[in-house]
Parts: sequence; C-alpha cells; structure tokens
Amino acid sequence: MLINACLFGLLGVAIIYDFKERRIPNLLVLTGLAAAAFCHLHTEGIVGLLFSLKGLVTGILLLLIPFIMRGIGAGDVKLLGAVGAFKGSVFVFNTFLWMALWGGIIAAVIMLFRKQLGKTLRRLFWRAFFARLGITGPSDSFNEDSGILYPYAAAIGLGVLTSYLYGGWWS
Repeated sequence: MLINACLFGLLGVAIIYDFKERRIPNLLVLTGLAAAAFCHLHTEGIVGLLFSLKGLVTGILLLLIPFIMRGIGAGDVKLLGAVGAFKGSVFVFNTFLWMALWGGIIAAVIMLFRKQLGKTLRRLFWRAFFARLGITGPSDSFNEDSGILYPYAAAIGLGVLTSYLYGGWWS
C-alpha cells in the first residue's frame, strides 16, 4: 500500500510540474526511483530490487523511440521508467498502452478546441493514401508541424490510474 501511495504522490507532483513548468525535474524522478528501489529491496530483498530494475528498464525502453523521434520529452521517459520501478514490467507495459489511448484522446480534444482536428485528420489521410501508393506527398502541406504540445505526464497519470482500475491489456 505504501508503494502505491508513493507512486501516486510522485505522479501528482510530476503532473503539477509538467503543467506549470513544462518539464519534470530529475530530482523528483530520482527520488521516486530511490523510493521504489528501497521499498522493493526492503520487502522482497534482491528479488524485489531486480523486479524494480526490470520495470525501470521496461518503462524507459517503451518510450525510447518516441523520445528519439522528438515526440516526447526526456522527463516523460524517466517518469514512465519510475512507474515501472514501482510496479514492474507488466504493469508499466499496460500503463503504456492505456496512456497512449489517453494521450490520443487528449490530443484530439485539444485539436478540436483549436479547430485543427479536421485539418489534421485530412493530412493523416493523405499521408496514408500517398504512402500506400509508394508516393511521397507534397512536402509543404503534408510535413508541417501540428503544434499540438501538452504536458504528457497527465496521460501517464491517467494510464496508471486506468491500469489500477481496469487492469491491463495483458496481466
């Protein structure tokens, strides 16, 4: 129970920081990682520590490609790693799937309010259409940045909450 309280505390503070400052401090994530490692080591010994490390690595690897492609920030990668350190590989993988769903919903709502949803969906359709034909579409209208940026810690938090409430895609 303590481990869950620590995880939700970490997520709450990370979400607030991400909304206010558009970043997640390293000290916050490192504190969470230390708490997760200590709790698992204290309750389960070396097996618990290895469980925590495996979850950490899994969480980081899940967001490594989006980070390399500049689709997500380093703080978000480290935060998902911390989720894995607290709850393990299976939980963090399920959280990853839920947070991807929540992230898409949040992005769609933002685009809807900014009146960019239709334009973005048309652009995606034409990209897929041209890609299916093996043709590169016109560079100006199809490669523009959507400008949809938001604190992704919220999607991670919602992914964790959904994993707790509804379980996972794999258990």
